[in-house]
Amino acid sequence: MMGEAVDIISDSVIEDVSDSNCSTRLSLATEHEMHGSNICSSKFRGVVTLPNGRWGSQIYVKYQRNWLGTFNSEKEAAMAYDSAALKLRTEEYGHCNFPVTDVTVKEPNFQSYYSSEDVLNMIRNGSYQLNFANFISFHQQNSTETELLAHNRSQSNRKVTSTQLFEKQLTPSDVGKLNRLVIPKRFAVEFFTDMSAGAEENFAVNMADDVVLTFLDKSMKLWKFRYCYWKSSESYVFTRGWNRFVKEKQLKASDTIVFSLCECWENGTVSETYYMIDILSLSSENSSSSLLELSNESNEAGERKSFRLFGTEIF
Repeated sequence: MMGEAVDIISDSVIEDVSDSNCSTRLSLATEHEMHGSNICSSKFRGVVTLPNGRWGSQIYVKYQRNWLGTFNSEKEAAMAYDSAALKLRTEEYGHCNFPVTDVTVKEPNFQSYYSSEDVLNMIRNGSYQLNFANFISFHQQNSTETELLAHNRSQSNRKVTSTQLFEKQLTPSDVGKLNRLVIPKRFAVEFFTDMSAGAEENFAVNMADDVVLTFLDKSMKLWKFRYCYWKSSESYVFTRGWNRFVKEKQLKASDTIVFSLCECWENGTVSETYYMIDILSLSSENSSSSLLELSNESNEAGERKSFRLFGTEIF
C-alpha cells in the first residue's frame, strides 16, 4: 500500500527538471561551501548519494541541518526535500525541486493539520506519502458528496406530475392484421385536439403529410405512431408504428393501454410535457415487479392516481 501511495503523488511530478530551473536550486559548489559536505550531491537540491547506492535527503534551516532519511530512488529523496521545504520555508515553491502540480498544490493544506516536527517525523518514518494520499482521497470523496448534495438540492425544486388521460381495452382487430389502433373519438377530440384537427384537414385536402404522435413507455423508450382520420368509419387511428409496438410488447386482445400526460415542473413552472403509454395486461395486472407501479393516493379532493417510475413517485 505504501508503494501505491507514493505512486499517486510521484506520478504527478515531472521526472526530469530542465536546466532552465537551475535558478531554483543551489549549485553543488555552493552547497559544499555552505555546509562543508564531502558527500557527492545529486542534481536535485537537498539530495545526496550514499556509499550503499541509496539516496539521502536533508534540508538546512537557519544553518541547522535536518536529516530527512534515506530513500531507494533519487526522485523520492527529492520529493521528501520538497515536502519539508513547504513546511519549514512557509510554502515557498521556489525552494522545491519539482514544479507544483494539481496534486502537490494540495500539500500545504495537508501540512496545515500538523506541526513542523510531525511533518519531519512522517517523512523520516516513511508514512508521509501514505498520509498525504489518504488526505487527497478523503477530500476528493468529500468533494464528490458535496457536489452530489448540491445537485440533489437543485433537483428538489423539480417534480414530474402525471395525469391519466384515458384507457383503451384492446379488441381483436386492434392486435390483428389490420395493423391499427382505433382511438375512441371522444378521447381523440378531447386529448389530441390539435392533432385530430390536423388529421382531418389532411384527409379533407388529400394531403400526404403525416401527423405523428410520440410517446414514452415505462422504460423511457420513444415510440412514434402515425395518427390519421378514417372518414369511412369516422374514427381516429394509429397506423404506422402500431404493429411494431404490438409485437414487441406481445399485446393480446383484452389487454388495456393507458395513455397519460406528464408535466415536468421546475420552480413552479412547467418546463416540459410529454405523453406516456403503458400496458395493463391480464397476465401482469397483479405483478409487483413492473417498473411502473400503479397506486392510489387520497387527497382532500378525493382520490388521484400516481405511479412509481425508476423508484420515484410521479403524481
